[in-house]
Amino acid sequence: MTVYYSILACLTSLGIIKSVSKYKMDRLIVGVSASILFFFAAMRSIDIGADTVQYCSHFLKIAATEWRNLGSYSNGYYGDIEFGYKIYNKILSVFGSRQTITIANSLLQIGLISVVIVRQSDNKWLSYFLYFTFCFYQTALNLTPSSFVSYFMFLSFPYIKDQKLLRFLIFVGIGMLFHTSAIFFIPLYFLNKIEITKKRVVLVSGGLGLIWMLFPIFIKNIIYIVPQKYIWYIDLSREHRGNTVELIVLLVQIIAIVFCIIQLEKHKRREIIEENRLISWMLLFEIILYVLSIKLSMFQRGAFLFSPYIIVVIPNIIDKIRSKNKKRITTACIVIYGLILYILRVQINNVGTTMPYQFFI
Repeated sequence: MTVYYSILACLTSLGIIKSVSKYKMDRLIVGVSASILFFFAAMRSIDIGADTVQYCSHFLKIAATEWRNLGSYSNGYYGDIEFGYKIYNKILSVFGSRQTITIANSLLQIGLISVVIVRQSDNKWLSYFLYFTFCFYQTALNLTPSSFVSYFMFLSFPYIKDQKLLRFLIFVGIGMLFHTSAIFFIPLYFLNKIEITKKRVVLVSGGLGLIWMLFPIFIKNIIYIVPQKYIWYIDLSREHRGNTVELIVLLVQIIAIVFCIIQLEKHKRREIIEENRLISWMLLFEIILYVLSIKLSMFQRGAFLFSPYIIVVIPNIIDKIRSKNKKRITTACIVIYGLILYILRVQINNVGTTMPYQFFI
């Protein structure tokens, strides 16, 4: 765990320097934070992350597959992958080392989340800090393709808000070439057109309750629209563990967001929800998926796609606090909260089997 605590110490030190500096440090913060996170993600052993071995296996087998046979490629042990991800692996196969795919995936992940932070966060340092302390970083070391598809889709949010359907669908199309989970973002385009009210939240909650009661029937219909290679996720006979961790992850996010909203002036609370209608619906959608994941693990993957955006949501809410002193106190509380959460998480739960850390050499 020394490596992860070292990263935590570096990010915390950056925050302290930023808090006492008279100069704007955004470029330095982005450069240093992204470099540290990329280095340790890229240089990790294939034993770090439950799925890293799988990505390396696909890479080596695709490297040995002719271009003309790429469409029919399927790994005998790990199954099939999306066509765009096959092409991506094949292009990278010009480099012989199996570490190539780990380095490239890490570069793509950290690069995309950094673009999201630069473009959409009002506090770059806090976003990187939350990305690490809320364990999105370590989780992403395990779920690589779905992670960078998630970050890629966050970049489409301006097109959802501006109702530019074609540009949004281009993002979805590209995302699905790498991981079909990008389809989970499509409902957000239509939900963004709907005003979020207490009555509608109650109706959605009621609908969730109905699905919960009629879950076996619901799953039988879902099977018809899920790609064949994901059918095994919908086997209700499979033992689903980790419910407690999933609920805690959800609760951790809700507590942080509610705490920040409470710090706003009363008239701004409703205002920020309406101004960020897309984010409000996304968070509600995430909650629904986490609740359904208690019944079926497949929904956990969907919830994971939306979770990382909290690293933008929290800094942007805090930025709306008018009092500078209150803003500093709120930021300090969130930082302490993040530190405690991270230490507890790595002590109790091996996040995506990423501990202990090992270098690839």
